[in-house]
Parts: sequence; structure tokens; C-alpha cells
Amino acid sequence: MPPPSYITDPLPPPQLSQVAAQGFASGALRFGTISFAAHFLLNRYTPVYRGLTIQFKVFLQISAMILGGCIFAEKRVGEFNEGIRRQRRAMDRSRRAWEEEREVREMVERKIAAEERSQKGSAAGGGVGIAGK
Repeated sequence: MPPPSYITDPLPPPQLSQVAAQGFASGALRFGTISFAAHFLLNRYTPVYRGLTIQFKVFLQISAMILGGCIFAEKRVGEFNEGIRRQRRAMDRSRRAWEEEREVREMVERKIAAEERSQKGSAAGGGVGIAGK
């Protein structure tokens, strides 16, 4: 990663918070579904879980949902940032390719112009050179 002094755009893109919120919602839903299924199974088969207070059971459910939300939000933000980096690298490659093509065209045009000048000069200079002898 480049040092901070070379970073040109330190602000995150505006759609990043939306991507993070979607990831959080997705993860919370997935982990919440799993934790609710685990709640029903544990409530049915284990007396230890049945002995817990309602508040603690709710805490366990919410904790699982928050954990899942954070994991998936981080995953989505990482994927989004990687996509942005990939897009910028592709744009840089494209820009460099166009610059190289432009340089090659300019070089060819200069060669053609130089050849035309030398041909005009030799045609005009050749006639004068013969008359001068």
C-alpha cells in the first residue's frame, strides 16, 4: 500500500456506506436465522439453556446477529474496495496504452514529415546543385 502522502482521494466513495449496510443486513439475517434455529433446538433439548433468563437469551440472539452483520459488512466493503482498485488499475492500463499509441503515432507522423521534407529538399536541392556545377 502506498504511503498516506501519495493517496490522492482519502475520502471513501459515497456508495460505500450503502454497501456496508447491505452487507450488515445480509449477515444479520443469516446469522439470526441460524441463531433462532439453534435457540429452538437448545430450548427443546437442553435444560441448561431453558434455565437461562429471557434477557440473556435475547442477548445471545442479538450478539449472533451483530457478529454476522459485522462479518458480512466487512466482507462486502473489502469486495467493493477491491472492485474499485481493479477498476482504477484497468483505467490506468487503458490510459497508458492510449498514451503509448499516441506517442507512436506522433513519432510516425514526425518520421513521415521528415522524409517528405528530405525528399522535397533533395528534389529542390538536386536541381540547384546540377545547375551550379
